[in-house]
Amino acid sequence: MIFQLNPKKYLLVLSCLFCSSLGAQDYFKKKPVTFENEFRFFIEGALHKGSDTTENIPFYSRQFDVFYSGREVAVVGNYNGSAAGEFYRDEIQAGGYFRGSFGAEFPVAENIAFSASVGFLYDQITGDLNDGSGGQGYATFKTTVVDFLGFYMLDRHRFGIGGSFHYEPKFDYKEQGAGFLAHSVYRFSSALGASIQYDYLVSKNTTLGIRYTDISYDFNDVTVGDYVGGVGTQFNVDCATNCDELIDASSFSGHLTYRF
Repeated sequence: MIFQLNPKKYLLVLSCLFCSSLGAQDYFKKKPVTFENEFRFFIEGALHKGSDTTENIPFYSRQFDVFYSGREVAVVGNYNGSAAGEFYRDEIQAGGYFRGSFGAEFPVAENIAFSASVGFLYDQITGDLNDGSGGQGYATFKTTVVDFLGFYMLDRHRFGIGGSFHYEPKFDYKEQGAGFLAHSVYRFSSALGASIQYDYLVSKNTTLGIRYTDISYDFNDVTVGDYVGGVGTQFNVDCATNCDELIDASSFSGHLTYRF
C-alpha cells in the first residue's frame, strides 16, 4: 500500500520542523539562571530557631517581689481538638523567631560580592497565668539586626561568611489581671556575632537559603513597673556579677530573599 502526502501538508510539516529547530536553537542559546554579580537591593524574610530560653535571666516575681533564675517563660496548653493528655509547649527564645530585613549587594570581584542589610528580629508568646489569679501574660524578645556578609558565587549557589550585629536586645514580660499590672523590661548590651550562609537561586530574582549565627548577650539591667490597685513603683536593678554572655542568642534560620 502506498501513502501519498498532500503537498500542502508536506509544506506544513516542513514549516513545523523548521520552527521547532529554531526554537530548540533558541532554547539552548538561552543563558542559564545564575547569580549575577551586580548591584542590587533585596528584601528578606526569615524564620529563626533560637538557642536559649529565659532560665538565666534574673526573673522578677510579682507575687513575692524577688528575683530568681532557673525557670523559663513558656506557654503550655492542650492542642485544639486533641486527645486528653496531649499538650503543646511554646517557649520564648533569644535569637528567634521572625526576621524581616532590607539590604543591598555590591560586586567586589569576579564571583565575589558583599551584602549588607538591616532588619528586625522578634519572638513573642502569650498565655494565661498559672498562679490562680486568672490573669494573662505575654513575653517578647526583640532586637535590631545589622548583617554583613561576603559571598562566593558558583552558578545557582553562593556561600557566605560574615557578621551579625544585634543592637540593644530587649526582653519584655507583662502580667495583667484584675487589680494588677506588672511590666518587666530586661535590657542587654549590643552584641556582635559571626554568621555563615548558603543560598540557592530559585529564579532570576528569588533565592532560598539557610544561615547559622553564633552570638551571645551580656546582661545590662532590668526595669520593673509594678502596678497594684493603681499605684505604681519603678526601680532599676544593675547586674553586678555573672553578666557576661548571660544569654546564648545563637540561631539556625531559613530565609526567602527577593532581589531587585
